[in-house]
Amino acid sequence: MKFYLENQRMPDVAEMNDICKSLFVAVKAIAPKTEYEEFYRIVEKRETGYETRILKDIQSGITLETFMAKGHRKTPEEKAAVAKQKRKQRRAKRKKEARDNLTKEEILQDDRFFCIAGYTSGGAPYGVTWEEKDLKPWEDLEENE
Repeated sequence: MKFYLENQRMPDVAEMNDICKSLFVAVKAIAPKTEYEEFYRIVEKRETGYETRILKDIQSGITLETFMAKGHRKTPEEKAAVAKQKRKQRRAKRKKEARDNLTKEEILQDDRFFCIAGYTSGGAPYGVTWEEKDLKPWEDLEENE
């Protein structure tokens, strides 16, 4: 957007490569296994859509002054750090919500586990089995004591 507003055209191949290199720093921080060539191919594929969106923004009144006056522009590194922190916070919040949803009185059981301690990343339960407790599924604890 900034390039288009400054130059009144889309960047040529060399300019696009420079822009992509600066943006790739943020992409690499978020998705470390991404290759530059793969990123560049995606940008090339979307280039016509970018120009359409930019022209639409210009028609709605965006100028270089208004674009740059929106305050401090974060560098790609800053954007990547913010995104990483947000992901970390979302994960922590989801874990906390999951813990809060289980009440102290609620005992997770099924026909294989007397007590389900948790679940693997693949969704498989783990915990204490009925056999380890020398009980049959759903047998009352008081009967065996």
